[in-house]
Amino acid sequence: MEVAWIFSRLAAAKALLATKYELNLDDIFKMRRELHKYPEVRFKEFETKRRLLNYLVSHCNIDPNKVRSYATTGFTYDIAGTGAPQGSNYTIGFRADMDALPIHEESTFDHVSANPGVAHMCGHDGHMATLLGLATVLAKHRRNIPSNKKIRLVFQPGEEGGHGGKMMVEEGALEGVDEIYALHSWSLPFGTFGIRESGAMTSSMIRFRVNVQGVGSHGAYPEKGKDPITAICQIHGAMHTILSRGVGSKEMAVCTIGELHAGETENVIPASASMGGSIRTEKREVEEEVKRQLENIVEHTAKAMGCRGEVKYIRITPAVMNHKIQACALREAVKEVMGKDSITEEGMNASEDFSFMTNKIPGAFMLIGHAVPGKPLVMNHNPRFDYNEDLIAPAILAWIKLIEARMKFTLV
Repeated sequence: MEVAWIFSRLAAAKALLATKYELNLDDIFKMRRELHKYPEVRFKEFETKRRLLNYLVSHCNIDPNKVRSYATTGFTYDIAGTGAPQGSNYTIGFRADMDALPIHEESTFDHVSANPGVAHMCGHDGHMATLLGLATVLAKHRRNIPSNKKIRLVFQPGEEGGHGGKMMVEEGALEGVDEIYALHSWSLPFGTFGIRESGAMTSSMIRFRVNVQGVGSHGAYPEKGKDPITAICQIHGAMHTILSRGVGSKEMAVCTIGELHAGETENVIPASASMGGSIRTEKREVEEEVKRQLENIVEHTAKAMGCRGEVKYIRITPAVMNHKIQACALREAVKEVMGKDSITEEGMNASEDFSFMTNKIPGAFMLIGHAVPGKPLVMNHNPRFDYNEDLIAPAILAWIKLIEARMKFTLV
């Protein structure tokens, strides 16, 4: 799409929210920057929760006594209609993740993180602001929402490796919800929306640790021991054949080593060495094949060098699976706002614990592209990342169109 066309659609979305839906986007942007300035890591989002609730009370007139808390710092709230009932009872949920990352922010703008070593480098401040914007519109026009329809706001902590989504599901945060949606800012072309009609939108993720046991010795006499460092380095090199020769180019698979440890000083051959990494795939059968080949390489490479090797796994997150009915409805809502050319089948290789929610009930996940042409790409988790506020208006409007289509009423 042409950049000028994208910006014209964004401007139209902002204007429509202001005039038809009576939303002051400046309030939403101000709140987004406040959330960005005061970030908190997983399950420490107490101040974040307080700020969100203060906004919802003051701008959406919610009843604090009806807020339900989950997963230490997460919460939900149902915005119920007050109009005449229509059709059957139905509840749609929208999730926003709350936690920041343990990263020191390197930006210099006014809303830079005030909490050293903690920053919103994955866009969760923008996700929360988008959901607040939706809540504000719904609250203003709840008289036009049938009384037997509800929209559940789901504010989830601990997405960054904390299994917050799993905890929310296990504690009952989705009870009574018929379908659930979420979004994520990602490095797609600016103004495009990644929504697959069905199947995996993200990869699954398992962590693994390779342990190699050798025999320690003096650094001057390496032949007297069994060197686990040499063995683990050989294992690391051989691992690269898993994807190129074992899995093949038609399947999505990523196997990454992010940490290696061996020894404490330079003149000792250590008795052991270990390294940790992750496996990401879209299909469970591909994951099992990667694991099989990894275990084979570790066992036999270590054995060939007189050592003993093993692999241990921790399952972190399954893949987010889009359900066809919900994903198609979401695609149609986005087309109405941004045009059919804005839709792409792009997913992401990263993992997301929204998967626990779409494993529980039907739902869909979408990516919003923030890669502006002509500007350097700043990826998520980069210390200079900042959420592009131009993405907030079309996301809110798409959610509104989705609600109207799925619940069969007109909000305004």
